[in-house]
Amino acid sequence: MPKIEVARRDLERLCPSLPGDDAVLEELLASLKGELKTGGELLKIELNDTNRPDLWCAEGVARGISALNGYSRRYLVDLPEPSVRIEVDDSVTAVRPWIAAFKASGPPIDEEALAALVAAQEKLAGSFGRNRKTAAIGFYRSGCISFPVRYSAVPRDSVRFTPLGCDSEMTLSGVLSDTETGRKYAHLVEEGALCPLISDSSGSVLSFPPVINSEGTGRVSVGDRDLFCEVTGTDWNTVGLTASILACNLEDRGFRIEPVEIGYPRETPDGGSVSITPRRFCDTLSTTRERISTVLGILPDDAAIERSLAGMGWDSWTIDGAVVEARMPPYRHDGMHEVDLIEDIAVGYGLNRFEPLMPEGYTIGASAAIEDLADAVRIMLAGAGCEEVLLPILTSEGRPGTPPGIVRIENPMTLEYGAVRNSLIPGLLGVEAVSSHTPYPHRVFEVGEVLENGSGDLRTVVRLAVSISGNDAGFGDVHSVIGLICHGRGHSLALTPSGDDRFIPGRSCTLMVDGREAGVMGEVHPSILDELGITRPVAAFELDLESLGGAVQG
Repeated sequence: MPKIEVARRDLERLCPSLPGDDAVLEELLASLKGELKTGGELLKIELNDTNRPDLWCAEGVARGISALNGYSRRYLVDLPEPSVRIEVDDSVTAVRPWIAAFKASGPPIDEEALAALVAAQEKLAGSFGRNRKTAAIGFYRSGCISFPVRYSAVPRDSVRFTPLGCDSEMTLSGVLSDTETGRKYAHLVEEGALCPLISDSSGSVLSFPPVINSEGTGRVSVGDRDLFCEVTGTDWNTVGLTASILACNLEDRGFRIEPVEIGYPRETPDGGSVSITPRRFCDTLSTTRERISTVLGILPDDAAIERSLAGMGWDSWTIDGAVVEARMPPYRHDGMHEVDLIEDIAVGYGLNRFEPLMPEGYTIGASAAIEDLADAVRIMLAGAGCEEVLLPILTSEGRPGTPPGIVRIENPMTLEYGAVRNSLIPGLLGVEAVSSHTPYPHRVFEVGEVLENGSGDLRTVVRLAVSISGNDAGFGDVHSVIGLICHGRGHSLALTPSGDDRFIPGRSCTLMVDGREAGVMGEVHPSILDELGITRPVAAFELDLESLGGAVQG
């Protein structure tokens, strides 16, 4: 869970209603799903809501406490028209396609504000931005920049600039090999590929994202009051939300935000080729009084619902007859279901005001039959020298090795987790893609749920998948593993030809367990391996776990 450190004096400046009593502060933080780990002048806070990156900073905590105490405000309203522009070159499409930005002007930054700015930047890029992969952040002194700014991708030895913290110019290759930051994030820039670069109209380099800023414009210091912020990344929503959170943070510190117009060479996920950032996400959710009463067990009156939504910082709301509709603030993008709205009503109303109910019936728990079967198979695979991995059920739609029919999430926070997986094999290939540093062969398996989409008829099933990789890995290796499992479980196994495009033609088959189709097996196609950067052959199988149940064991 995200952990942050906040100077109490800075938090008091952002939130004049901050209680001096740590016990009261703990109660308020609990409403934000936070815990006060250490009090005193340096507060250490753990946030337990991974869907709320806006809370992972001093400004976010101050916003939440202020709203709970009855002092809320609206953000990113009445913004001026953009006066500056970023031109995005088509060369970044396959490298790091998205960028969001804004300008901010306000009071001179002091040491505490600068420390909080850096802390928010590191926490958002490191946790929400997946260690700078899906979002990386750069701040600059805007007075040193000649607009328009250009975002492009260039050969790594074609440009020289002085990286932040250095005293001499380097090529991009030099940055990756000769600086500590470059070596740390070199894995985000594919070998041999073009490198992303942000430069201004005078040709000065602002940044080599997601690695490092330039020394000239990329060092924000105490006393600066005119800033330019950019966020680049591989995920549209993550990039946009990160920029919006940072813009709201600076508004809390008295800065005036000026949007930036961004011109793309192609259509964006929002439609059109021009994007203006920071974006106001403002997800709108609606529910009914009946649904609130059903979920919570009580129905607060209209005034209590309005106080609850105000206390949770919602942007606006209407209560029309039986329907309650509310809009989230622009720094949140976690509204997926009406229950998210009802949950905030409950938290704002006060969880301690609900009367606890004892269970009306008592049952003795037991593991499901499918879990007992899974445990038995796990033991067999461990005996066969395989290692288990546990991977997220949510995935990205275009992941290499994904079969057709994947189910997309309507309103994902990030495209990295924008769909529900329909196969375990892509996840195992993803593990293999980052495991080249470990000795071969690799024998990996997973038992987990997938969502099957049979012409719109959705069904959750538990599957087993095994992948084997090595210099000589092939069809026979995985065949021996599935043969061992079927024999040990007392099932017959037969193979019939298969045309699965994920495997090499002529090197794949359908698995028939006890005469019924149960799964697929084969040698993974080289085009998929190349796309993932896997340098050794991979063979894999996947089948419905239930096909291994109910047989006589020897």
